[in-house]
Amino acid sequence: MACSLFSLVPLGSCAREAAALVVGLAMTAAMSGCAAKQCTGMGCVDSFTIAAVTADKSWPAGEYTLELTVDGDEVSCAYGWTNTPQPGGGGVFVQCSPTVMVSVNPVTTCTETRDGDSVSQSCTPVPGQFTQLLAIHGTPARVDVVARRDGAVLGERSFTPEYRTSYPNGEGCAPACRGDAQHWELP
Repeated sequence: MACSLFSLVPLGSCAREAAALVVGLAMTAAMSGCAAKQCTGMGCVDSFTIAAVTADKSWPAGEYTLELTVDGDEVSCAYGWTNTPQPGGGGVFVQCSPTVMVSVNPVTTCTETRDGDSVSQSCTPVPGQFTQLLAIHGTPARVDVVARRDGAVLGERSFTPEYRTSYPNGEGCAPACRGDAQHWELP
């Protein structure tokens, strides 16, 4: 997921242009005639993400198991879910292997408020609605997943990611990261 200064500091379009001009002038003055391109130092990682939801976005309580085959390597992940968010509204997070993580997070509705050049956003969890996120570091060519709740198969699916390259520090600046996110609806 690409991230820029402007996604970290919410500004209106005029303020963004002014900030960009000031930053550009400061960089030009600091370079003292040097023609080298200046890049920021933000990092990123190659990844494939699967967002699994049920038709009504509920995530019933139970013992969940995910059986994955990532480019031929098998990974299993298990977690218990009580259908209750953690204090503060968060879900559950499980590190399945060094490269595979799963989390269950509340679905949120967000509202945006504008006042002149400033923008703020407030998000509220939707009671009883959750999404399971499966994050895989790297760029696997194929991922097969079997999802179970209390031993019963909820669904199985094969994914073939279609990666896009992003440059969090701008085109022509390192790093270049590849990522894809896909949606999976379970019964």
